[in-house]
Amino acid sequence: MLQITNLTKHFGERVLLDDASVFFNPGERVALIGPNGSGKTTIFKIIMGEELPDSGEIVRDGQSRVGFLPQEIDSIRGKKLLDEVMSDSKDIKALKKELADIEHRMAEGEHNDQLFAEYTHLHSEVERREVVSLEYMAKRILTGLGFTEKDFGRKTEEFSGGWLMRIAMAKLLVNPADIMLLDEPTNHLDLNSLLWLQDYITSYEGILIFTSHDRDFMDHVATRLVDIDSGKLVTYKGNYQFMVDQKELKREQLLDAKKRQDKEREQLQDFINRFKSKASKAASARSKMKYIEKMEEIVIVKEKKTLHFSFPQPEKSGKEVMSLHNLHKSYGENKVYQGVDFKVDRGDKVALVGVNGAGKSTLLKILAGILPFEKGQRKEGFNVIPEYYPQYRLDVLDPEKTCFQEVDSVCPMKSELEIRKHLGIFMFKGDDAFKQVKVLSGGEKSRLVLVKVLSNPPNFILMDEPTNHLDIPSRDILIKALRDYTGSICFISHDVHFIKSIANKIVEVDNGKLTSYPGDFDYYIYKKKLLQKEAEDLKNGIVSTVKKESVSPNETKPVEVKKVKHDKYKRAKLLGRVEKAEKEMAALDAEYAQMGVLLADPETYKSKDSVEKVKHHKDLKEKIDLAHLEWEKHTKELEEYDKSTIKDRL
Repeated sequence: MLQITNLTKHFGERVLLDDASVFFNPGERVALIGPNGSGKTTIFKIIMGEELPDSGEIVRDGQSRVGFLPQEIDSIRGKKLLDEVMSDSKDIKALKKELADIEHRMAEGEHNDQLFAEYTHLHSEVERREVVSLEYMAKRILTGLGFTEKDFGRKTEEFSGGWLMRIAMAKLLVNPADIMLLDEPTNHLDLNSLLWLQDYITSYEGILIFTSHDRDFMDHVATRLVDIDSGKLVTYKGNYQFMVDQKELKREQLLDAKKRQDKEREQLQDFINRFKSKASKAASARSKMKYIEKMEEIVIVKEKKTLHFSFPQPEKSGKEVMSLHNLHKSYGENKVYQGVDFKVDRGDKVALVGVNGAGKSTLLKILAGILPFEKGQRKEGFNVIPEYYPQYRLDVLDPEKTCFQEVDSVCPMKSELEIRKHLGIFMFKGDDAFKQVKVLSGGEKSRLVLVKVLSNPPNFILMDEPTNHLDIPSRDILIKALRDYTGSICFISHDVHFIKSIANKIVEVDNGKLTSYPGDFDYYIYKKKLLQKEAEDLKNGIVSTVKKESVSPNETKPVEVKKVKHDKYKRAKLLGRVEKAEKEMAALDAEYAQMGVLLADPETYKSKDSVEKVKHHKDLKEKIDLAHLEWEKHTKELEEYDKSTIKDRL
């Protein structure tokens, strides 16, 4: 049991918590909600006893242990991985000895709440250990968090920051405390580890309180939400969207009440002003003045500004946006890809998924054209304009430049007013436009890179963890913009809600292989579970009862064969027309650009044929417009044909 009662906490003049109260029961998994700086970390510190409230109290069972996972860990040194995660856990013999000692004390007549709580905890832990050994449990948890058997014997100092966070998480799960506080536990997990954690942690029997910007994780794990709202702790029994809807409804009701109160106050004040000097009405006026003074004013808290933007719709690209053929990429002796093929078509919104280190970011950088490879071909489609949004924002930002200079560097033809307007849309208003990159927060850097990417509207966006450092409202607005976007996207994210909202194709990266799942994230999960079950059945010698469609050569009808051949021929013919139109447009564009350079030279107009050159330049523009219309016509025919053949197959 954990109870927060009438908690108040100030930082200078700023009020974080104002007479806040909430109660937590064992078995509850509570998501603590609030914007950055609202007091989530402060609440964790008060629960752990690291900070004291100005007033109020925290009450918890005397023997209850608190485990805490911070957002960052500097180092874990001195032990091998497996030894480290088991280091805080006592072996079963020591636990049984402690349990026997308490039983002896109770038999001697010693009885109190603290002793009983300790006995209950030890008894539960011994029962758990008798079913599963400590080492087995540790290995199972480490494997779920993405470690391999080879890692178990490695020194902890060999692991990088993100893996150190997983080690700290494993220690907490191997030896679970009665109260666990997890601060953004999904930050350093890949998608597979995140999905494992959200399933594993639902069996935890203590009190779990966590913060997260991942809506799907929150909805999957939390039994209720506690929102820090104007210094109070407000409980919602439902998912995140339910909380948002309820808060909006409450705000609308409050605004209506405020309007009624203001109108009543205005009417009362009008009466006072008119009759306070009249003897016959003075008593009534004074009564109304007292009534106004006693009125509890309804205060409407100003809504926090959120990020509002939409992508300018880009020029249309060719049907095939980007393709890789027989690609080979290595880092020294580490062969990441050996002969892989990959393709993105117009309108694809591809999510790359897989464990950390599988090669997702490498693939994205190769697609973006910023990373060389040893062998193979990277082919950009017609009229493709790619833009890359990196995971580490400083890869494309200069710390010494201002926000304005960063945007100006990618769109020098735009006026200062246009650049300031674009920065303003992304909340860089007034003097904020001239802040240096080095003083920006993580969220501000993320927004600035988005401004750069969208200043020259691309039709193929490549994004590596685009939601990093964005709060939930900003993520929701980004999701809406990407849903409306008519170009193509290839992205990496461990935010399940973001993937579910955007992706129409999932590509799994695993051991140098790319497996495509032509559907959304739910379809990918369904297929993965199906394949895992088939593999387990095969291992156990169980024959699948699912009938697979098959047609023997003798059963194939001649008419059907003829139709298939005709379909392939017709599609090839339509595709040929599209490709021919694209080549003609490319040739005309190149000639038009050459003529533009020629006509920009004053010497050109000294020659006798200058008039013919100007006329030819104008004629080329008309030909380009006609060729573009022809290309659009053939592209539409191909798209309609593909849609009709899909319907026929269904």
